[in-house]
Amino acid sequence: MKILVLGTGKMGEPMARRFLKAGHRVMVLPHLRREPVVRLLAEGAEEIGDPRAAGAEADVVFSMLPDLPQIDGILFERGLAGSLRGGSLFLNMSTVSPQGIRRTAERLAERGVDVLDAPVSGGPARAADGTLTVMAGGSREVYERYLPLLEVVGGRIFHTGPVGSGQVAKLCNNLLAAMIMAADAEVMTMGVKAGLDSRLLREIIQASTGGNRLLEDWIPDTFMRDRYEPGFSLRLMLKDIGLAMRLADETGTPMFLGGAAHQLYRMVAGRSDDDAGSDFSVISVCYQEAARVRIAAKT
Repeated sequence: MKILVLGTGKMGEPMARRFLKAGHRVMVLPHLRREPVVRLLAEGAEEIGDPRAAGAEADVVFSMLPDLPQIDGILFERGLAGSLRGGSLFLNMSTVSPQGIRRTAERLAERGVDVLDAPVSGGPARAADGTLTVMAGGSREVYERYLPLLEVVGGRIFHTGPVGSGQVAKLCNNLLAAMIMAADAEVMTMGVKAGLDSRLLREIIQASTGGNRLLEDWIPDTFMRDRYEPGFSLRLMLKDIGLAMRLADETGTPMFLGGAAHQLYRMVAGRSDDDAGSDFSVISVCYQEAARVRIAAKT
């Protein structure tokens, strides 16, 4: 298929590369950074400058743009939607508002364009090896038709229901991940302050009822090593928490822990642009600073 790629960031670039390796023709519309585009061009992608011209050719428009204003800006303000053929697919795989993506899908449906709203979980490493978890919202017919394409990037793929339902699942997951990261940072700080080695404490928790995936395969490479290089940025996590809190308001769901996490992430993001751009595990720094202790294991 001819796939037009919108968004070649830390997730979009490796996913576009997966489509290339699967034999699809990939057209790239440059967005913010040129380096990923250059790498993809060297591997066989095509650069396009006019989204309307590319849209007329595309079987699939694949978007990993971070928010709906950017998505709708390209679709409706820059004219991409008007050039899409009836029966083509708009495949959104980034995290956005459930209500917002439903409105976007309704506008595209008026033009005969199918929509799959399929946010993913797993991070850049799993994007690169094609083992992402995919939460796909859309009609069952469209989902089944494009399941082979989803399988290029996904290891576990779930059909969640109509457009927008994938976003509900993703927001539940990301809010929980945000809360778990905060809880891990809190208890690890307490344990180390009280005299335990962080490696031993982690091993004990993982063998007990407090074990969790972040403590298993994320935290050992982040705050246990004093490393906060961009993986999943705190800025993006804060965006997702905000979307989840808005969903809670719309559904009338109490959010005691979610509200606390929202304030914590907002506070850390406000400290500096460096913190906001760092991996979301950087929230551990505020605990470490308050307790005057370092979690990182001594070497």
